[in-house]
Amino acid sequence: MRQSATDPTAVARKSLGLRECYAFFFPLVLMVELNMISKSIIHAFLARTEAPGTALAAFNASFTFYFVLTSAVEVTALICLSFLKTRADAARLVTFMATVLVLPASIAVAVASTSLGNDVFGGWFGLGGAAQAQARSCIGLLVLSIPVLILRGVAFSLLMSERRTIIITASTLVRLLSLAVSLALLPRWLEGAAIGAGALVVCMAAEAIFAWAFAWRSVLRLPARRDERQTFAEYWRFSWPLIVNQSAEMGVIFIITLFLGRLAQAETAIAAFGVVHGLVSLLMAPMRTLTQSAQTLVARREDVRTIVVFTGQLVAVFTVLALVLFETPLSDRILRGVMGLTPELADYARPAMTLTFLMATFWSATALFRGLLAKARATGSLAASGVLRILTATAAGSLSLAYPDINGAVLGLAAWILSYVVETAISAWRLSRIGWYVER
Repeated sequence: MRQSATDPTAVARKSLGLRECYAFFFPLVLMVELNMISKSIIHAFLARTEAPGTALAAFNASFTFYFVLTSAVEVTALICLSFLKTRADAARLVTFMATVLVLPASIAVAVASTSLGNDVFGGWFGLGGAAQAQARSCIGLLVLSIPVLILRGVAFSLLMSERRTIIITASTLVRLLSLAVSLALLPRWLEGAAIGAGALVVCMAAEAIFAWAFAWRSVLRLPARRDERQTFAEYWRFSWPLIVNQSAEMGVIFIITLFLGRLAQAETAIAAFGVVHGLVSLLMAPMRTLTQSAQTLVARREDVRTIVVFTGQLVAVFTVLALVLFETPLSDRILRGVMGLTPELADYARPAMTLTFLMATFWSATALFRGLLAKARATGSLAASGVLRILTATAAGSLSLAYPDINGAVLGLAAWILSYVVETAISAWRLSRIGWYVER
């Protein structure tokens, strides 16, 4: 049987080096960038529809609300990296994640199919009638992504465990190609924001299918079962803080969007912030793979220093890149040329883009610290930091109540950055208390 790259006898031979970090990380960078490009492509497509403000506001409101509800699905890869050791574990973990997501999926269906959806998107987000209808259609389509994302998470964890991250990158290329086809064909049956939601589900399904075309061999290499196995209670103890923290990831955006709905130009603010969020995520999202990188690569205390140095190098690169893209005339070309925004939306979003460089340090630090805490199975503090992130976004977003004419894109980005600052501080404190590494 082929030896897993994460087997303790394999990783004990040598300390982690920067070259190994880059070899593991860069295929994931390409994966995340291509993943985020898909959302920006959808934004650019919707910006060229007959009613771009309505379509963008509806898509961003529904996307934010839906992934707050179902963000637990993003924990699939992390829990599998820690507990998926046999074929029996794979079946149990899929069952566990499906059980966790039954209630969120039921709420999403209710929002899509009943008047509750009008209360959410009209009363909470401040959308008009047309945008409410489009947002409800989006939710109905996005629910279909739940089984797709669970299976994708299992496949990705198997490929990461064997250091075959280049396959993950290739699967995301398939995602991007299928997105282009979907956006060309779906307008025959769907309209407005629903085109974006439908295309997103189709491209994620294509990505998962391609990943499993390679990952199934990894499953066959696993032993059938083991004498000792974890219970659902043990899965829950490990995963619930990660679920809370992951919910806060989109929960922060959800809270910000709610407050933007209180501004004088609510739909403009939500549409512009959605574009800003997409562009910042496109640039900075590679940092989120530091979580899986730390969880997979760190095998001894000395490796922590290497991964921290590696992270510092990434911060420097992405800070400079943000300054070049958004503190120069390139910013206008991106907003109006590439994204196709109207002059009104581009002018509204532009001031926020100048703050993008501040995100590099704090996004990367939170991602790295999550990985180190997951490696140590000391995830409890992540729940607290997730709650405090929500409270931070609430405090910052409440400025919209006192200043209804404030620029919503700037307010939203500032609140988002501050939430990462809070989690960075809490996670650094917790890691210092446990000595940064715990042998497992």
